[in-house]
Amino acid sequence: MKTTTTIAPPPDHSLDMEVLRQFRMIFKSVRKHFQSIEDKLGISGSLLWALSAVANTPGISVTALAQSMSVHQSTASNIIAKLVELDFVRKERTETDSRVTGLFVTPHGEEQLHQAPGPVRGLLPDALDKLPYRTLRDLNQNLQVLLEQMEALEAQGSETPLADI
Repeated sequence: MKTTTTIAPPPDHSLDMEVLRQFRMIFKSVRKHFQSIEDKLGISGSLLWALSAVANTPGISVTALAQSMSVHQSTASNIIAKLVELDFVRKERTETDSRVTGLFVTPHGEEQLHQAPGPVRGLLPDALDKLPYRTLRDLNQNLQVLLEQMEALEAQGSETPLADI
């Protein structure tokens, strides 16, 4: 049975400063991971995530890709345009509905995926995916309370990939 322990804040720090320190660690880790992707592959973390989503679901539509990445459809369209330009992804009309375009990874895109440092979706989405449902639900509720306390809230940022912030 796994037990959890509460970590007491350092003596001269209040709890809010300890939480701020944790956010800094998360942001720094995320930024470092995205930088390693750019250094190794020359592409952003959002491009890599989209590329992996296309590889995992051959024939995926731009709309479905946007939903899977939790981004606006225009953002997904821009990402796909870059991946097509780099010859990582190709578009192909579906046989069932010629109005719908499916997305497929090219051999060049496959090479990039094999060289990519993991996790390809990014550190934070990967870590969130590993949390138990109750923990994730509680985190969601607590972050909502935090967001309500912020005076200058950038609501449109909710659909911006972390790699692009």
